[in-house]
Amino acid sequence: MKVLNKFAKYFSGKSVLIMGFGAEGRSSHDFLKKYFPDAKITIYDKEPVRMQNGSRFISGSISSIEDRFDIILKSPGIPLPGDFLLKYRPVLSSQTDIFLREFHAQTIGVTGTKGKSTTVTLLHNILLNCGKNSILAGNIGVPVFDIIDYIEDSSVVVLELSSHQLQFIQRSPHISALLNVYPEHLDFYKNFVEYRSAKMNIVKMQSEEDQIVFPVKEFKGLERNSVSVPFEIIIDGDDVIVYYWKSSIVLSKKCIELKGLHNLYNIGTALILSQLAGCNTDEAVQTIYNFKGLEHRLEMFGNYRGIEFCNDSISTIPQATAAAIKSFGNVIGTLILGGYFRNNDIVWDDLVNEIKTSFIGNIIFLPDTGTMIYDSLIASGFSRSETEGVISIEYKGRATKCFFCDNFEDLAFIIFEHTKKNSVCLFSPASSSYNMFKNFEERGKKFKEMIISSPGGKK
Repeated sequence: MKVLNKFAKYFSGKSVLIMGFGAEGRSSHDFLKKYFPDAKITIYDKEPVRMQNGSRFISGSISSIEDRFDIILKSPGIPLPGDFLLKYRPVLSSQTDIFLREFHAQTIGVTGTKGKSTTVTLLHNILLNCGKNSILAGNIGVPVFDIIDYIEDSSVVVLELSSHQLQFIQRSPHISALLNVYPEHLDFYKNFVEYRSAKMNIVKMQSEEDQIVFPVKEFKGLERNSVSVPFEIIIDGDDVIVYYWKSSIVLSKKCIELKGLHNLYNIGTALILSQLAGCNTDEAVQTIYNFKGLEHRLEMFGNYRGIEFCNDSISTIPQATAAAIKSFGNVIGTLILGGYFRNNDIVWDDLVNEIKTSFIGNIIFLPDTGTMIYDSLIASGFSRSETEGVISIEYKGRATKCFFCDNFEDLAFIIFEHTKKNSVCLFSPASSSYNMFKNFEERGKKFKEMIISSPGGKK
């Protein structure tokens, strides 16, 4: 049996600690119980869980763990204190690490602070349309242990890889892509350097037979790597040229549904990866033209009372929101900013600079970071005035009304009261969601439901 042959050396008869009992932790537990019932399983999670099937469960402080383990499967998002790392680093692993050790030759991996889900979904669709046996997994929501039974010799596994999944890998995918690295998850990592280092493992763990695709504008110097495939996007009139090595792919800008320059780089990445996987160029380009995007990612979800609404809840960092603003030119009637404050290392310069060059009718600021963004705008040179209780800020003759909304439920009233017809309402918070919602998906769904169901939202 394939699984037993490949994975027995890691788990058969071994003492295994599963750290974190969310989706991936439960996947690891089910996998071990199914294929390696002789493994001695211990599960750690901060939330007590009643276990069955002979598995042991522990909670409390991670630093209090003192047992000996042959291997530790760390789930994404579980922070590890320094003393734990010092003690257990030789046996620390993860689903992603084990999977790549055994299936790296069949794997295409994509990482980056933003754009991962769009890029892997594009690539997966291209591969399928070109007749490839593509399997999509990883950070997009499918633990890799759940797909092992479906992998054939002809399969191409497309993995979305987060920094958490890359942190302890010993092997990179055979073909990889690095989209960008911006300050993110700084409530988890000690600093940006540690976060970036985790991302860069996708390059560090490559061999000379592997390949890494990346936009040269984001990673200057990396093109000197012998396994690198740098590329650039050139816009020439109505043509979008993806230029790499000494090759190029030309697309019609008018035929691309995805908005924004950043999405052109996601498209370029997916196209080059598909070429490395042996896809037909014309079929790949046609797939790009037919792709309309993912939920919560510059998602245009309706026109209500003459206002086009865009749900970009995925934009949890300033750079992503700056790119979203750029996507719409000067048709933004209302921009909604603000959310959870994660770390003082987050700076608003990119967002502030983009707002300075844009014509935005209104900005609604949400807690907690909304007031921080507003203060940054004032500190950057915006002048402030107030008329009949309404605050306006102005830069080089361009005035924007400002509203401070403490209650998410009050957004709809402000939007429909003050947004001009034939403009866009862009929900792109530049902050994570954890002060009000469990994740950006819940936040985006709530925003859409609120707009659609509000009296102003009736078409």
